[in-house]
Amino acid sequence: MKFDDSFIDQVRNSISIIDLIGGYVHLKKKGKDFAALCPFHQEKTPSFLVSESKHIFKCFGCGVGGDAFKFITLIENLAFPEAVEYLAERYGITLPTLSEKTESRNRERQRLLEVMEFTTQFFSACLEENEDALEYLSDRHIDSETIDEFTIGYAPSGQYLSSELKDRGYRVEELVQCGLVVEKDSGSYYERFRNRVVFPIRNLSGKTIAFGGRILGEGVPKYLNSPETKLYKKGYNLFGLHVTRDEIRRRDFAILVEGYFDCVVPFQFGIRNVVASLGTSLTENQVKLLGRYTRNVIINFDPDSAGLAASIRSIDLFLEQGFRVNVLQLPKGEDPDTFVRKEGKAAYWDSLKTSLPYLDFVLSKFMSEHKDPSSPKAKQEIVSQILPYLVKVPNRIERAEYFTRLASRLDVDENLIVAEVRRMAQTGTRKGSRLPSPIEQTTPAERTLLRAILDPRWSDMTLAQLDSALFEDLRTMQIFAGTLRLQEEDRDVTAVGLRSILSEEADRDFVETLALDSTGIPLSQEVIESSVQALRKKQFERLSRQIQADIKKAEKEDSPSDRIDELLLKKEQICKEL
Repeated sequence: MKFDDSFIDQVRNSISIIDLIGGYVHLKKKGKDFAALCPFHQEKTPSFLVSESKHIFKCFGCGVGGDAFKFITLIENLAFPEAVEYLAERYGITLPTLSEKTESRNRERQRLLEVMEFTTQFFSACLEENEDALEYLSDRHIDSETIDEFTIGYAPSGQYLSSELKDRGYRVEELVQCGLVVEKDSGSYYERFRNRVVFPIRNLSGKTIAFGGRILGEGVPKYLNSPETKLYKKGYNLFGLHVTRDEIRRRDFAILVEGYFDCVVPFQFGIRNVVASLGTSLTENQVKLLGRYTRNVIINFDPDSAGLAASIRSIDLFLEQGFRVNVLQLPKGEDPDTFVRKEGKAAYWDSLKTSLPYLDFVLSKFMSEHKDPSSPKAKQEIVSQILPYLVKVPNRIERAEYFTRLASRLDVDENLIVAEVRRMAQTGTRKGSRLPSPIEQTTPAERTLLRAILDPRWSDMTLAQLDSALFEDLRTMQIFAGTLRLQEEDRDVTAVGLRSILSEEADRDFVETLALDSTGIPLSQEVIESSVQALRKKQFERLSRQIQADIKKAEKEDSPSDRIDELLLKKEQICKEL
């Protein structure tokens, strides 16, 4: 169900975020806000803040933050519309009547979900009757409890599923929309999954949205997944997350594997903080999804060349989202599935302790690609390859340690490596160089004005002095544009309101951080006006540079003298303003 902004605001304004979150964690007063141990990751010192006046929460440890709806989606494992309904019912707010178009769309989606749920149970029943499939799972040490936990099933050959669904009133077009049957050029249909052990792929609400199937015996392809459908978007889900996310959150790290069995077998042996990437290259959306529960990951892909390449690609994505990344390489020929079955849970946990920080992993890989890594040419290439990863280490002490280790392993002067890292960090021209955080990309004036806007005592006075031209080319341009948009729409300019209209996660995180920041200079009229003047000066400096460039261009193109005089006059006026 989709709700309009006015209803969402009505529900939000009816909630005391302190009372709501206080029902889940023990809140203690801290200045004008409240603090607690974060419920989304393990910590000993409270870094989780809640603001009643701003209607938001923020954990400065794991980075999660948002409004009351965001909290409920995370703590109760709900989708956003479900969170709105949950809170509306909890606070006695009547749900709005849906439009006919929306009702129709919801009914269609509900029917497709019903088809997928029936199919899940159908495949499950078929497994109980197929000795070959049961024997195959038994050979892979999958017990009945794990079969039930993941609702593993068997897809028989033939048209049995289609026939059952048709008898229950579902149209063949709906089966096609679910990716269960495929239409031939001749107009006839056949079932996609045949003679396969199947794994339901579920969303975070536990509803089946797709399937993955492993052929029994010989056949091509060995593994087959559902296509993209109205229910299933590839690259937006992680296999097993709906049952492992609580353990991931509790342990504050996830083990990322490749295949279904690599997830299911460790889970059965008691390793419950594991997820699989669904057999495709990891995507940014999957990384963001995992980031809801932890910012620490151990990648444990197959040790073959394809697995190594996938690990390298995944490292880049995780680093871009602020994760701490280690890589576990099991002995040659072993994957999590086979290793755990042979060696057991304790041995696998011990192996996790030997996982390499991503820099050690990529360095070892790059060195192994050279016949003679000690040659001058090889050293130069290895340093060039490793630098984009080295500059992504945010902690200075940790980075300095890696300078020393890298110099020692390559037998080169450490100062040369330090100089190269500084050059790359300054130019930012090399692929993979670390981008500054949003805070690092802003000026004190920008941060002060945003804090003032988000403070009800200073908001009106600050907004009256702002215009869109003041923020051109600044890191905060979209955020300030959002504040002006809220003002034009006669909506309250709040952290919650800003979050709702900002498209970039980094911008939303920045707003949350500033809204709960108590370390800045105390706000006053003088401080705010000084900040406006600082940005105004930057604005005139930008205009001056642009006009100077226009003058050079006009002179080069031998433009009329009156055009050049006009530009010179503009520059003189701007200089006076400065």
